[in-house]
Amino acid sequence: MSDVVASDLEGTLTTGETWRILGEFLKSHGRAGQYNAFFYSRLPGFMLAKAKLINAQRFRESWFEGMTALLKGMMRPQIDALMAQIVDEVWAARRIEVIAELERHRANGARIIIASGTYQPAADAFAARMGAQAIATGLELDANGVATGRLLGNVSTGETKAARVRECLQGGVLIAAYGDTEGDIPMLSMSAQPVAVYPDAILRAKATASGWRILESNSVSP
Repeated sequence: MSDVVASDLEGTLTTGETWRILGEFLKSHGRAGQYNAFFYSRLPGFMLAKAKLINAQRFRESWFEGMTALLKGMMRPQIDALMAQIVDEVWAARRIEVIAELERHRANGARIIIASGTYQPAADAFAARMGAQAIATGLELDANGVATGRLLGNVSTGETKAARVRECLQGGVLIAAYGDTEGDIPMLSMSAQPVAVYPDAILRAKATASGWRILESNSVSP
């Protein structure tokens, strides 16, 4: 059986965020009005999530689904341009120290899986730069390559992400997993060495209570 290491992408391997990049893309492609209407209609929910009055993970998933709906009608060349912009920007904002740990795991023979809620093509491109494979969220295109505004299945976070990682183990052992939010807890719980990377409050509390390693700028890498 092979050793496997799984890592979340946004917030863990990069400080880049798909939703921000997607917002800028929409505004620069003639959809500023639609984006602004969406953004301001969701602000109350954002504040409630920030204040922990509603579930932040479910709100993030709903936000991503809502923004995806704004892509409806875009042709494949525009979608390809969006994916390229996402991967370029999140790669430029990558966390060098965390990626270095994954590179050490890979050098020791582990298979690396990038498990992300972002779109599959963007995650694939990011993973390719690291010699890894990706599990992410599919974007639905019709037979003519036009975006339908829908995702293929659920957003790859939480239990959905953990289930997809489990399927990709192929008999291997998940020796370590990296994540930054509560949505990564199911995946981290599967691993022999869970690592909370710059964790949000919920993941920090779980990591502290469970004795998981917390990796931040003032922590020491193994």
